Amino acid sequence: MQKPIKVITANPPTIAEYWREMKKYRSLIWVFAWQEVKVQYAQTKFGLLWAILRPLFVLLLFTVLFKYLLKVETTSPYHLFAFAGMIAWNYFQQIVTLASSSIVQRQNLIRKMYFPKLILPLAKVVVASVEAGVSLLILMLFMLLSPEVWSINFLLLPLFILLTAVSGLAIALWMNALNAKFRDLNQIVPTVIGVGIWFTPVFFPTTIIPPQFNIFLYLNPMAGIIKGYRFALLGEAFPEWQFWISISFVAILCAIGAWYLTQVEDDIVDYA
Repeated sequence: MQKPIKVITANPPTIAEYWREMKKYRSLIWVFAWQEVKVQYAQTKFGLLWAILRPLFVLLLFTVLFKYLLKVETTSPYHLFAFAGMIAWNYFQQIVTLASSSIVQRQNLIRKMYFPKLILPLAKVVVASVEAGVSLLILMLFMLLSPEVWSINFLLLPLFILLTAVSGLAIALWMNALNAKFRDLNQIVPTVIGVGIWFTPVFFPTTIIPPQFNIFLYLNPMAGIIKGYRFALLGEAFPEWQFWISISFVAILCAIGAWYLTQVEDDIVDYA
């Protein structure tokens, strides 16, 4: 029996139509992700070992800077406090960096076959999850040496991991959509993300920020999410209202970004 032919029209699909297409082609997420993971680690001498060495080196550097030179005080052991923040931020950063131009980078493939373009940034989320998973395992090994930090809050960790992925994806969706008109944005993203870490409580506690500026701090969605990681992993205080500001902002940004990308995804690719 001959398979039905996919008819592509100039009219953007409805949300229901796009969702049906996503379900139909969802296996491509894992195919593209696995291809990239193999290329990323197989072509290096140390392979997956880099996923261990990179975060440990950065952790050592900032522990010396903030704990021993600047004498920053934290409620949890500093190496655990900083590592929890690093895992969240690095996961977010990798998603944004990898996924922001994922559609433009695969134009040759898109010209040859049809599939919903949202699959490409989702595959990058899977790729970024590999290194985040390795870092989480390292952190848990460190936590075995400090058993007092473990708590029932750990069960909420998957929620904060999901929120990190959604936050990075929200920005990446907008970047892919805006690539249709502003191709130079891909040059700006690494710089903005690199600066953003200094405005996010990754290596320092929020207590050093004057209370009157907290509202501005938590407009950065990762500020509340990072505090959520420390709540789940280290038993620190829940971020309360600040967390909900961050999550509300992320949810709105991601929902609108996903819808907008479905409307303009064909304009991103040069079919000429």
